[in-house]
Amino acid sequence: MNSNIRKLAFGLTCLSVATLVQAGEPTPPTALAEATLANGYIWRGQVLNNEAVLQPSFTLGSGGFTINTWGNMNLTDSVSEDAPDLSELDLTFGYSKTLGSVALGGGLIEYSFPNSTVASTREVYGTIGLPNWLIVPSLSVYYDFDEADGLYGILSLTYSQSIAEKATLALFASLGMATENYNAFYFGVDKNALNDFNVGASLTIPVTKSFSITPSVQYTTLPDGDISDGADGLYQEKDFVLGSIKASYTF
Repeated sequence: MNSNIRKLAFGLTCLSVATLVQAGEPTPPTALAEATLANGYIWRGQVLNNEAVLQPSFTLGSGGFTINTWGNMNLTDSVSEDAPDLSELDLTFGYSKTLGSVALGGGLIEYSFPNSTVASTREVYGTIGLPNWLIVPSLSVYYDFDEADGLYGILSLTYSQSIAEKATLALFASLGMATENYNAFYFGVDKNALNDFNVGASLTIPVTKSFSITPSVQYTTLPDGDISDGADGLYQEKDFVLGSIKASYTF
């Protein structure tokens, strides 16, 4: 972990602890460990790897505050001659709260890319959703204030239904869009545009009270012609079917 991430993690941890103490909320912390095995890595329509990856994640939470670290490991030499290797390591500090029927959240993300020459970057984000609706709408907006200096937003719809007593089926669709600065940085396209369209399904299967597995499938495409053309030579594919299985353990 580089020095910027260590400093950020220490600072945000101190901030969250201090805020909880001041608010008088000695909420017991929770922890969630996850590992996802997938046939590729897609980020906001960008197919960064079209072969096997492993994506571990660990989240600590208390009183609405969360600190998450997430990584991507390339398991083949599709994009890295030194595979398996850690290609990305992200740190997210967030806060979420429900006001009536509205869920709100926001935070800060630090992206770093060990074992590569890609520059680290940072985003702030905000989210709003209506979790009590039958089909849950949510909107998330991210501002990269470092390298890209642009906005990316994603509107999603999710429908969940319990099946087979304990398992939960989720169907989802989302549409991403971004400003010209963002698209110029990631696609070489200097315009505001719809970036990515995604549709998929997942099935969460509890194994024990603390452990579950979630297989999922997702189709991603780039609906804008200029963005699609910009992806040529930059990313592995322009349309991709992502299959994955995630193991989750709650402490």
